[in-house]
Amino acid sequence: MHFKLHHALLAAAGTFALAGCATIEEEAIDATSDTYKTVLTGANEVGGGDPDGYGRAEISVSDGFGQVCWEIKDVTGIDTPTAAHIHYGRAGTNGPPVFTLERSNEGRWQGCKDGAEWTQNRLQGNPADFYVNVHNAAYPNGAIRGQLSDMQ
Repeated sequence: MHFKLHHALLAAAGTFALAGCATIEEEAIDATSDTYKTVLTGANEVGGGDPDGYGRAEISVSDGFGQVCWEIKDVTGIDTPTAAHIHYGRAGTNGPPVFTLERSNEGRWQGCKDGAEWTQNRLQGNPADFYVNVHNAAYPNGAIRGQLSDMQ
């Protein structure tokens, strides 16, 4: 009986220890992620966007893994989006797309993918040098846009 109780206590202690490690690991991942947000409007488009357009975007970059996650939400006042990107360019200037944002299988503009090739030493620390742009058929150069910011 003593032997079974001893193994049961060891098993419980091991389970507790593993659960604690998972929590610490999750917190470490969260702590190494930088999040950038923006409000997207047609007025922000250089050369003119949809004057009725509005949306919000959130971009998270994992320091250690180079993974980029995104969510574009609350898009209103524009025709159906056909593409979305992160572009390199300060406010008032147009720049090249550096990262394509894709639709999920459910049709929402959200997901995660590897972005190590352009995020290292570029986006992090310099979010105002980048903007999110949502395109559609009526505004192929961009219907709504917003500069990234690390302000919460």
